[in-house]
Amino acid sequence: MSTPRQQPGLACEECRKKKLRCDRRRPQCNQCEDSGTACYVNEIRSPRGPKKGHLKALRNRIATLESIINCDQLNPKGIPGQGEGCLQIEEITQVLSPPQEYLLTSTMSEVSTISNSFDDSPILPTTPPDQEKEISDMIEADLDQLYFDRVHPIAPMLHQARYFFWSHRCNKADSHICLQLAMWAMAAAASAHLQHMRESLYRRARAKLEALDNDIEAASAASLQAAQAWLLVTHYEFRYMGYRRAWLTAGRAFRIIQLAKLHEIDRLNDVGITIALPEIWAEAEEKRRTYWLAYCLDRFLNITDEWPLSLHEEALCTYLPASEAEFQHGRPAVTTFLYDAIEDSGNKMLPTFAETIVLTTLCWHSVTFHRITPDTETSPNLSSIFWKRHARLYQMVQQRLMLLSLPASSPELHDPMRLFTNMLANSAVLWFHNIIEALHADLDDQMLLVPLYSAYEVVSLAKPLVRSSFFKAHPFSPMLLYLSAKFLKSHPDSASGSEDKQRRLEELKKALRVLQGGNNLAMNYLDLLESEHSDKLCSLSPLGGSVIPDVQQSEPPFFFDMMNLF
Repeated sequence: MSTPRQQPGLACEECRKKKLRCDRRRPQCNQCEDSGTACYVNEIRSPRGPKKGHLKALRNRIATLESIINCDQLNPKGIPGQGEGCLQIEEITQVLSPPQEYLLTSTMSEVSTISNSFDDSPILPTTPPDQEKEISDMIEADLDQLYFDRVHPIAPMLHQARYFFWSHRCNKADSHICLQLAMWAMAAAASAHLQHMRESLYRRARAKLEALDNDIEAASAASLQAAQAWLLVTHYEFRYMGYRRAWLTAGRAFRIIQLAKLHEIDRLNDVGITIALPEIWAEAEEKRRTYWLAYCLDRFLNITDEWPLSLHEEALCTYLPASEAEFQHGRPAVTTFLYDAIEDSGNKMLPTFAETIVLTTLCWHSVTFHRITPDTETSPNLSSIFWKRHARLYQMVQQRLMLLSLPASSPELHDPMRLFTNMLANSAVLWFHNIIEALHADLDDQMLLVPLYSAYEVVSLAKPLVRSSFFKAHPFSPMLLYLSAKFLKSHPDSASGSEDKQRRLEELKKALRVLQGGNNLAMNYLDLLESEHSDKLCSLSPLGGSVIPDVQQSEPPFFFDMMNLF
């Protein structure tokens, strides 16, 4: 007896999407295992064929049209109320309208299509004109795929299999709906053919989040999904709106994260139990990544004016994130704490997201140390201690840079987070060197070689940034390009000449021009570099004063002046 052609069971969603033959192997089929994607099987499928009431609605419309035609033939002059079988306007409207049970089960796009097919008929609108239209299943699937392809690499906090598990539920919690709308808004913003949907999705996500805040006593108002949704809304506002609004929105996410105590989840949880159960570990890892994404965002947003942080390091008891492969495939792994990773600099390379966290922390510590710099004349001992600590931090940055260094042609740099991490490591060298110059320390030409080389490396790393889609670029990449451009303008290399320097500056401007299509920050940096008085503009505050205007007003340029920050 021949074996059946089709294997028993259901095919996974990834094979169905790619139209591949799934071998039904569990927990992961061969296709998903080879491609490194999550293998998810949807056990609940909607029945095929027309939806309930669809055929009935079409029959009613046909009968109504026949009555209208008969009425026209018997009443050629168009006098109302004459002729047998003629229907009044109210009767026509009632018959042409789809039945109530059909309206409840069909999407708004389908109702609109049926209604518009009879433009000459006096059909009343089935929904208010200001009500948002529902999204088709195909568009939803496209938005989900776009999110994990283009948004997740720069905001790696969601577990893909966990998301698809709850996203297909009929009755989702309000916090889950908020998160899904925020994801779709970011995904639409990262797509050329769905750009028209991003503003509508953003408004819906923010409106539902604000409605969720009105019932702050509800558990969903302070859930993990609510914090994740506010973080994505912050990223959207930072890219496409204004710094003030994004900064205030970030505060909501930070407060929910503090309320949920995500900064100490590894003190409250039993590590042994977490490691033994992959599902529990994946949930805990998603919480860690949510906290660390907010942690980095807090430092990047506040570093311009040295504002106080919302997420501090004193009570921090959360492991650094594991690698992306371990996270998505649910392979439990124990990482290290932040300060242990900093002290171990130069010995072991961390996962990409963890490296970004460490480098961001080192850069912020440089700001903190500069803020408390003692006077060399009144406190010579404290000044000596300060310089030793600064030198130690500078050494850690250089050690991490040696581990991360890759040529610009390396395929590993196709990962947007890895590319940003390498740019951040080189920019951190420039950052620490600027502190030394700002404190009027004695520098020789040899000490300038290391930061000058790092500036050239950022120029080289800008090339793969230009070649790839600007949708995948990290939102803070323009900050690092601007830092390198300012360093090159203020530190010309006498050996390379002015033509070589100008060529490198043009390459940085070219990268900013590519990024400005999806990042307002890149456009502001580009205006600064092309301005004749950019040196004078660098001393201005991005807020332009203490009064925060209405968010609908035009925003002044927002920029990080790294060269004159210290």
